[in-house]
Amino acid sequence: TQFPLIPWSSQARGFFSGNFYQDKPDNPHVVDIYYSDENFERLERAKQLASEKNCTSIQISLAYVLYQPFPTFPIFGPADLDELNSSLGALEVNLSQNEILWLNLEIESLVS
Repeated sequence: TQFPLIPWSSQARGFFSGNFYQDKPDNPHVVDIYYSDENFERLERAKQLASEKNCTSIQISLAYVLYQPFPTFPIFGPADLDELNSSLGALEVNLSQNEILWLNLEIESLVS
């Protein structure tokens, strides 16, 4: 519908930074909201794609939000200048439609 979306916590409270592990539920807020088998699969896929694109999984996650077929205005809160610069790097990440579907677990493998 082209209704704009303003996602809060567009980087999932750092879940896609790769600093959270299924067997280490350290942060109750992240555990309650993001700890699921599906989200850990999304994280693994983001890491794999980040490796292929020479970027970070957090940049992949923010690029995913920006590549939606409707207007998005993601809100993120960097803790320091390095986090800000890392997040801004997501603007340089290009995602194909297949990559978006794959990250969203809609397809099993990436097709060239």
